[in-house]
Amino acid sequence: MAPKQSKQNIVILGGGFAGVKCARRLRQLLPEERYNIVVFNRENHMVFHPLLAEVASAAVQPKDVGAPLRQLLHKVQCRTEDILNIDLDNSLVEYEAHDGKRRQMNYDQVVIACGNAPNLALVPGMDEHAFGLKTIGDALALQAHIMQQLEKAEVCDDLDRKRWYLSFIVVGGGFSGVEVAGEINDLLHKSLRFFENIKPEDISVVIIHSRDQILPEVSQSLRLRAKARMEEAGVKIYLNAHACRATPDGIALRDGRILPGGTIVCTIGTSILPIVERLSVLKKNGRIAAQADMSIPGHANAWAIGDCAAIVNALDNQLCPTVAQFAERQGVQVADNIARRLQGQPTRPFSFKMQGQLCSIGGRNAIAEISGLHISGFIGWFIWRGVYLMKLPSISQKIKVGLEWGCDLIFPRTLAHLRADPSKRVSRAFYAAGDFIFNQGDAAAEFFMIEEGEVEVLKLPEFSNSSNASHNTSGDTKNIDPEVVAVLGPGDFFGEAALLNDRPRNASVRARTDVEVVVLGRSIFSQISLALSPLRDAVAKAVQRRASPKSLDEYRHVLGAISLASVTDALPGAPLQPESTVENAIERINKHRLDFCCVVNKAGLLVGIVTRSDLLSAIDVATAIQDKKAAEITVKEIMVKDPVAITLEDTTLLALLTMREHGLKRVPVLESRANRTPRGYVRIENIMDHVVRDLGSDKLVASNAPMTREIDFPKFE
Repeated sequence: MAPKQSKQNIVILGGGFAGVKCARRLRQLLPEERYNIVVFNRENHMVFHPLLAEVASAAVQPKDVGAPLRQLLHKVQCRTEDILNIDLDNSLVEYEAHDGKRRQMNYDQVVIACGNAPNLALVPGMDEHAFGLKTIGDALALQAHIMQQLEKAEVCDDLDRKRWYLSFIVVGGGFSGVEVAGEINDLLHKSLRFFENIKPEDISVVIIHSRDQILPEVSQSLRLRAKARMEEAGVKIYLNAHACRATPDGIALRDGRILPGGTIVCTIGTSILPIVERLSVLKKNGRIAAQADMSIPGHANAWAIGDCAAIVNALDNQLCPTVAQFAERQGVQVADNIARRLQGQPTRPFSFKMQGQLCSIGGRNAIAEISGLHISGFIGWFIWRGVYLMKLPSISQKIKVGLEWGCDLIFPRTLAHLRADPSKRVSRAFYAAGDFIFNQGDAAAEFFMIEEGEVEVLKLPEFSNSSNASHNTSGDTKNIDPEVVAVLGPGDFFGEAALLNDRPRNASVRARTDVEVVVLGRSIFSQISLALSPLRDAVAKAVQRRASPKSLDEYRHVLGAISLASVTDALPGAPLQPESTVENAIERINKHRLDFCCVVNKAGLLVGIVTRSDLLSAIDVATAIQDKKAAEITVKEIMVKDPVAITLEDTTLLALLTMREHGLKRVPVLESRANRTPRGYVRIENIMDHVVRDLGSDKLVASNAPMTREIDFPKFE
């Protein structure tokens, strides 16, 4: 009797439109007793992306947009482990197993259909302050946020703030951007009858698009019609507008305009997945360059389809667009090609003619382009819903979503939402230069740690004197200029004292340069600071340092009269370059008896500082690297990167406060905030010498203040 033949493994990476269609077709073509079909997908469901905008607007329930793969793919193994690596040469994939261990699976055929990853970080601040729309979780988070903004606006008695709550900015004027903008606008206006204090003119929905027309995928007439209909509904569209950064307050455009808004939705920006990026195969525009039959060059048993693949359509010799109807067709045809190859038959090139384009624009309006026919308005919307209803992958979903849509025609959408606790979170935030992170008097809910950039701490003069601080919470301070009392940089933190003492902020913090911070909510901060002794000790020292009970009143007029130039020394010797060796640094510091050396880049801008103590780090670095001597280590490996500095625009008082905050004896002086060219440095001895001479020894003795006494400073939280 012949030995029983083992089954062949066909592994599909990705459970989207392409992967699901491929698995279903393969199961039809290949006998179960000879072939295992395995689908790896991080989620146990397939997401129907065209309906995510409707989930965000509460028109469709989230459960009806995700089709469970196990119910969808009969006689197919569905696994939710993360794929860690694809080894095309040895025909195996590595994945993280249920117990966290790295395991392998061999395959006979592999189909890479894992799509791509959203990359909001293409625009500074977008990743921290914008909502994406890639997953069901994204849509639910956006839906909850919209409801919260409505609730806040209803009780807000400040008109400007109310309108900021109700301002929604959508970045991207393609299908996703237009659909979500239309749905948000529709939800807001349909909900007005349930809110007594919100008027239609308070609502603002804006689309920012970098091209001269929205929806570049459809015909000119439909683009113009869609734009006109959306503008009639109240959506404002900015064309040829490029977002250059996102902040907590809105969007900054490249032309200098600032668009305020309490909600940003980003529908642009994708990047290649790490497992695809690591593949040693030819890529085109960040996608795997597949052959005409969708196989990967040099690997007869490997195929690529969907958004992660660059496939040329044999019909017009153009790259296939990354849309669902092409992904579905690629999934079916790659399954046919795999079956042909297994049977020794020639494969066929991919060829497909687009069936049409559909896009909802809100308010039961849509545009449709089907077989050359251009349809818009309610009929277009009805066709759009009907077509997508039929495309849903299961009968149960078709019925459920159909009922939801029918109810939406009669009943109002639900305004209920699950409210997350904002204090129990760790996140990152980006602030552009000049943005306020928080203001004096604000309620304290978060703790901040600086990753990149600098911030400045500001206090109103009345609050500088601790004896007046508790009596000035209701006065009019709008016309009083705050005073900069400290500069903080990478590695520094702020916001701790107000959290620990459970009181409002007694200082404002403003971004001095573009800055990125890690944000800890109150609960997380409390837990970590209690459990992590280094952080607890650092916070305790900062609170003690920043909580001096005495003020600078008796010294303020003296420090204010001392010009920064008069206490600024020239740089000690020529600066180093990041590529300079430790040997160069030792030679320069030893030759000139220096305490430190500045490190500048090729443009002459300060990027670091090397002190005597930093030279010891070269030994540790050399020990870790092992193939380098300490003297051969480059300066950039041991320097203090982006050190805190002041500028010629600042005051001697700020220099002194900055040195005190960081425990420094000197601080570099730069040309300006925009130009980090070093112009010198300030030493504590220079400042104290001027203070002593200007105050006079008699006054110091009369006030019982010895010349060596420490000057106390106002606290900030």
